Amino acid sequence: MDLDDFDTFRIATCDLNGQMRGKRMPQKDQGKLASGDLRMPLSALNVDIWGADIANSPLLFASGDGDGYLLPTNRGPVPMPWLDQPSALVGMWMFEEEGRPFEGDPRHALAQILDRYAARGWQVVAATELEFYLIDDSAESPRPPKDPASNRKIDSSAILSLQQLDAFEAFFSELYQSCAQMGINAQAASSPHLLQATHQQPLAPTHGLLLAWRLRRSLQANGPSPLQQGFDGALQALGIDVLQQAGRRQLQQLFPRQA
Repeated sequence: MDLDDFDTFRIATCDLNGQMRGKRMPQKDQGKLASGDLRMPLSALNVDIWGADIANSPLLFASGDGDGYLLPTNRGPVPMPWLDQPSALVGMWMFEEEGRPFEGDPRHALAQILDRYAARGWQVVAATELEFYLIDDSAESPRPPKDPASNRKIDSSAILSLQQLDAFEAFFSELYQSCAQMGINAQAASSPHLLQATHQQPLAPTHGLLLAWRLRRSLQANGPSPLQQGFDGALQALGIDVLQQAGRRQLQQLFPRQA
C-alpha cells in the first residue's frame, strides 16, 4: 500500500489497555516514519482505561513526562475502511533514547516473550476467537439490539440461528469486507448463546506478533461497523442480565523452529 495515495495517514501504537494511541499525519510527512522524529509522551501508553493519566505515575511529573520516539513495525500500512475519507494506518512501537525498547509498550513485552521461546528453538503459533455483543446503548443502560428486519427488540433464545445472523447481514457483510481489506483472515461467524445478540468471529492461526496486530485491527473494524448500522458492539456483557460472558478465547501451540 502506497501512502502517496492518501491525503493523510495515521500512526499508532497500542497502550496497555489495548487502545490505539497516535497521530494523524499529512501525506507529505511520510518521510519521517523511519527517522525517529515522530515522538509521543511515554506516559501515553500507560494511562487508565478511560485514557487519563494514572495518579502518581513515575512517567509523569517525577520524570518530566518525557517523550519516546516511534518507529514502524514491519507490517506496513493497512487501510482504514470505516473512515469516510480514505486513509491508512501505520503500526508503530515506542523506543526510548539510544534505541532502548520502551518497557511500557505491550508490543515490546510480547516480542521479548517470543524471543525467549525462540532462544529455546520454539516458535509460537496462535489463534484467537472474538466473542462480542451487539447492543442498543441509546438508553441509560445497555439493552439487546432491535432486529433490523422486524425492528423489534430481541428477547428470545436463538442458539446458532441463521435467521438471527441474516437479520444482521448488513453489519456482518461490512465487517468481513473491512477485515478482508485489512488483511485479516476472519473465519466463520456464529451466534452461540441464548440471546440473539452474541456472536463469535474466529481469526486464523498465525505467528504471535502478527496475531496481536490482526486482533487489534479486528477490534478496530468491530468498533465503527455496528455504529454505522445503528447499534453498538462490546466485548463484555455490560450489565445485561441475560448475557453471560464475552471476550477472547486464545489457542497457542509451540513448534520446533526449522533448522
